[in-house]
Amino acid sequence: MTPMDQRPELDPSRSFSGWRVLMAAVVGAATGAAVSFFIQELIEHSPAEIPQRSVRLFFLMVILAGALSSFAIEVMRQLQQEATDEAYRHYNPHRGRR
Repeated sequence: MTPMDQRPELDPSRSFSGWRVLMAAVVGAATGAAVSFFIQELIEHSPAEIPQRSVRLFFLMVILAGALSSFAIEVMRQLQQEATDEAYRHYNPHRGRR
């Protein structure tokens, strides 16, 4: 039996889920908010004079970057899971083993 014969088949019950993508974006935004909170603490305790508008725009950018990155990761994960092209189906016998 070749490694290509041992690869897992596609599960038709696991189709693309927009709900999971949105939840991933929410988790990413929450992570971005936590990071921006820690950055805010650093900025508040530094002697730098930074305009409040610039700080708020920076925090918005960090939060949106977290949401967008987790959104993109989840979309790509789901699309690769559903792909039927062999380029996305690499069989690795050592995957998951320690």
